[in-house]
Amino acid sequence: MTAVEVAPGIHLSAAPADEALAELPVPDWAEREARAMPPRRAREYLAVRALYAQLMSEVDGTASPLHRTERGKPVIPGRPGMRVSLAHSDDVVAVALARGRDVGVDVQDAGLPGPAMLRRCCPGEAGRMAAEPAAGGRDFARVWAAQEACVKATGQGIAGRPWRIPVTAAAPAGRWRDLTWTQLRGRGSTFALCCAYADRTEGR
Repeated sequence: MTAVEVAPGIHLSAAPADEALAELPVPDWAEREARAMPPRRAREYLAVRALYAQLMSEVDGTASPLHRTERGKPVIPGRPGMRVSLAHSDDVVAVALARGRDVGVDVQDAGLPGPAMLRRCCPGEAGRMAAEPAAGGRDFARVWAAQEACVKATGQGIAGRPWRIPVTAAAPAGRWRDLTWTQLRGRGSTFALCCAYADRTEGR
């Protein structure tokens, strides 16, 4: 669970959810928030917030509770210059932090969606992915993780229509509008992990 610097000032940490819960302290505020949640939802919620608290402590020396905007984007009260993004799949949680730059992170388990979703997100590669389900599922996860990371960085989420963002499975990195995105797992991985971030720090 060692943090990596994806780019100058862009910090990311990812870990298996069970490992995060076993090895990291869960903040009291997160425990209180998770009490009424179903067990599976609580597990993901607590794991990603334990990872957030560790990374925030390393990067900023604090671990402030998280709030959310009306659209669901996480924010850190009292740290307006610090941006945060959270992600989880069934087994993996991830957190990205950036000072003065929008940032988004997404993690996706390998697997093919239905034909309509596949054509929508990967119009140029849908046929190949469907014909090779194992490799295609891993490649789709890479595409969708990059698309989701971008709209999470803008704060739009699914309303930003991530499927319209052009991404190819083989690309290790790319650009969309004022964002750079980069894949953090190889094409053979059982899950995809992608981080997107704004090119410039605010005020520059």
